[in-house]
Amino acid sequence: MLRYRPTFISRTTYQVAEKLDQIVETLRGRVLRFVQSGTLTAGDRLPSARTLAREFNVDFRLILNAYRVLANEGLVDLRARGGVYVAEKFSSTQGVPPRPDVWIAEVLTQALAREIRGPELAELFRRCTETLRLRAVAIASTDDQTFGLRRELVEDFGLDAEGILAESVHGASSLPLAVRRADLLVTTEAHAEFVRGLAQTLGVPMIAVEVRSDLVGGEWALLLRQPVYAVVATEEFGRMLREFFKSVPGVENLHVMVFGRDDLTAIPRGAPTYITQRVRASLSGIEIRGSILPPARTIRSESAREIFAFIVAANLKAMRSLAPAAITALPDGQ
Repeated sequence: MLRYRPTFISRTTYQVAEKLDQIVETLRGRVLRFVQSGTLTAGDRLPSARTLAREFNVDFRLILNAYRVLANEGLVDLRARGGVYVAEKFSSTQGVPPRPDVWIAEVLTQALAREIRGPELAELFRRCTETLRLRAVAIASTDDQTFGLRRELVEDFGLDAEGILAESVHGASSLPLAVRRADLLVTTEAHAEFVRGLAQTLGVPMIAVEVRSDLVGGEWALLLRQPVYAVVATEEFGRMLREFFKSVPGVENLHVMVFGRDDLTAIPRGAPTYITQRVRASLSGIEIRGSILPPARTIRSESAREIFAFIVAANLKAMRSLAPAAITALPDGQ
């Protein structure tokens, strides 16, 4: 849900509302992905409010409020003194989520409050994201990381993106063409300092994305209550995964398998199986008997906001330079 901070709302109240939105977003994504993978089915019980309160370090009543939001969306069922469950009407066979009717209505309502009429909103969104074909380059340590970042930049943000290993850019006498042509450089915290200098040299913006912290304490904490298999492209990324989840209870249930080296037929039928995007592109019909987890977004909301802010600002600038009247003459100004 989109929010803004009116002057008459206290800072504390606004911070609580922001925290509630973050928790709702996290729990919503968790339920959707687990249902899609078959890890959860309709009627399965979800963690209690008090359990999640410890995970998010908040008052349990805030978790209850988050669950109420999800109940209104049709994702969960709240049972008086009986806990919280995946909604019975949720499609457990195909993992199709209920339509986000309430959220869409809220977006349209808030647009109207800003004097943007409903029929104009879709066109405004299109122009703010599609006026320019923006090019991005994802720079990271391993093939798994660069491929995963590239996928999110393409599928979630609509960017024309490529992935490049950091080692191919460090100390290179000539930068790859994709880097020289990029409108935006995206990297991880590990390479932030180097890529920031590179971006300054090229005169383009850069964003060091942060990984969602809830992947550690939340989704994987639930998954690792049983054996989980991770199929990766490189041993290096496998070591990074183990390091990333080393503090999660049940990490001993994480079995890392390197594609092309390990026997993937050893994965038990139905076992939760995480496959990196790099490996998915190389499977070529190879059967995995485990229950394949849908790709989880790794970019935190704060970093996603930075990326979208760049996209919108670049498109609005182009709109103003190409057709100054386009901003105020939607949709007739096409």
